[in-house]
Amino acid sequence: MSNAQEKASILQLVSEPVAPDIDRPGFRVYDHPVTTSTGNKLRAGVYWHGQRPGKGDAAPAPFDHWVCSPLHVSAVTSCNGAHFGRLLRFRNTLGQWREWAMPMAMLSGSGEDLRRELLSMGVEIDPDGFKQLNRYIQSQHPDRQVTAASTTGWHGTELFIMPGENIGQGDAILQSELANLDDFTRAGNLDGWRDNVARFSAGNPLLILGICTALAGPLLYPTRQQSGGINLHGKSSTGKSSIAQAAASVWGHGEQLLRTWNATGNGLEGIASQRNDTLLALDELGESDPAKVGDIVYALANGTGRARATRTGGARTTNRWRVSLLSSGELTLPAKMAEAGKRSKAGQEVRLLDLSAARRHGCWDHLHGHPDGGSLSKAIKRASVTHYGHAGPAFVRHLLDGEGLDGLPEALTLLRAQYQPRNNLEGRAADRFALLALAGELAIGCGLLPLKPDAARLAMLELFANWQSERSADPSEDAAIKALVLEFITRHGEAHFSELGRDSAPVRDRAGWWREDAGRRTWLLTSEGLRRAVPGFEQRTVLEVLDAAGWLTERGEGGKRAKQVKADGQSQRLYHLQPREA
Repeated sequence: MSNAQEKASILQLVSEPVAPDIDRPGFRVYDHPVTTSTGNKLRAGVYWHGQRPGKGDAAPAPFDHWVCSPLHVSAVTSCNGAHFGRLLRFRNTLGQWREWAMPMAMLSGSGEDLRRELLSMGVEIDPDGFKQLNRYIQSQHPDRQVTAASTTGWHGTELFIMPGENIGQGDAILQSELANLDDFTRAGNLDGWRDNVARFSAGNPLLILGICTALAGPLLYPTRQQSGGINLHGKSSTGKSSIAQAAASVWGHGEQLLRTWNATGNGLEGIASQRNDTLLALDELGESDPAKVGDIVYALANGTGRARATRTGGARTTNRWRVSLLSSGELTLPAKMAEAGKRSKAGQEVRLLDLSAARRHGCWDHLHGHPDGGSLSKAIKRASVTHYGHAGPAFVRHLLDGEGLDGLPEALTLLRAQYQPRNNLEGRAADRFALLALAGELAIGCGLLPLKPDAARLAMLELFANWQSERSADPSEDAAIKALVLEFITRHGEAHFSELGRDSAPVRDRAGWWREDAGRRTWLLTSEGLRRAVPGFEQRTVLEVLDAAGWLTERGEGGKRAKQVKADGQSQRLYHLQPREA
């Protein structure tokens, strides 16, 4: 035998070894092509080795049915004794091995959803053998058991779960019906991100804010803070989207991870649950539904999806999440809601803080050698799709490698003490800016952000002061209540009120009476009239606001806000109001 023939023979033995004895019937997986003892050459994959009954006295005839490309069931997954699944390890068309924690529920029916995901990940499946694939997976019961997590993010205080990667300690894995979560992708390297994205934050408070918002996601759980974030608003083509893409590049592709407000509430809930403990970046607030955007903001900040029923009437598992939200657009939240004739409430506005993006050069203060803001914006956008997906995981590793998560609440308290809010609502806004400052200072400390110490803290203090100055000193909820009362009296004063003590024609839909006091009119509203004047607010809140503003001019016995008055021959409890224009 020549050397060439001997080499070819050896290669054949290496590439197509002889399969060990086969117990039929049964499944078997071959990672490489093999030759059976009967001389059949089998390509790599999962096989069903069966036997057909022989005719007459003939022995059964063995057959080998290829089911799919190589796929192993590595572990049984579950969460608290429920939500069982299987950890699949498979080789795709390019020869790369991948893992996916698959919910067992995907095997229900014909298993079409399972096959769709596997095919999209590069698994090759016999079109006529789908039942065998279901049988194969359900027949495997490996000894290894792994805890299944339904969301990304913290699983306890020592493990942070991401698609395809666990950071920290613990045997758990993300289990999802989506095998390929493209949000958390990587390219380039961390040094490239620092040099081409993060370095431009020096002297640019809004870019610091964007990156800090992205890094604040993993801090929500250990500091016990609620979801929420910032809406950068201002003219188009000033750099807002560049800041949003820079923030998105902390966790994934700068463009792909950035989503739009042009989505349903259910769709945004699904995205938020996939981004748990990280960043939810939404561009173009102006594309949202003005009639629903307020409710969506509440839902995103509260971290709980709508309760839904199954086909049998039972309750579906509710989506839950914690996200740091960064929004951008030309409009503020109140302006967008006003398009549908709705008034924003303080609770909505404090969950999504509107912050003007108007700086010296669009969104920028320092151009770093670029001729204008547009050039800087383009450079950041290019870099956000070249180097991405490294900073977020590196930040989490720093949190776990350092002194742990226990000291973070105290550190946040120290930063929060430096803010000077004028009321409770501004206090909640200060909580948000202090959290962003904490994220930034931690990132500076571990070298992720190439800034001097205190740069993030000072930038957030400056932006909080800007946010304060943009708002009226009068809280928006208080202002809305007083505006509604004044508008109601102005529009319906003659129709739904009459002068107290004078006989007049019956008043339809009466809201109260009025009287002249030293040339100033006092409006005496019934309880029902006050509710009509200020719909959507609790009456107790309304009375507190009007009382604090000095609009309630008289009190009843015991200091009660309603005073007993005789009107239309009956004794009635009425609220005495003297609205003021300013």
